[in-house]
Amino acid sequence: MIHICERFETIADFLAHRSQEQEEIVSDLFLDFLDCFASLQAEKLEYPKEFQKDVKFYLQGEPIMMKQFEDVEFRYLMLSDFYDFCRLTKRYSK
Repeated sequence: MIHICERFETIADFLAHRSQEQEEIVSDLFLDFLDCFASLQAEKLEYPKEFQKDVKFYLQGEPIMMKQFEDVEFRYLMLSDFYDFCRLTKRYSK
């Protein structure tokens, strides 16, 4: 999770200065987030239910969730929420 947060900081200006390279980073980080979050056991329950539900439904191939996360901006927003949560709960600090 720390790697995801560190890498996310490199694209903090994504919405204002979006590039193809940043889109690729967002997509890679999103897949890393899914893998990492899905592998958590009891710790996963400490995260907001929105993360738990979105990851679960996405990994199950739920059509609406799959369609929603095709949008790279939506992936970025999920990562942004995750980053903010980690910072607020002191799971990650610079």
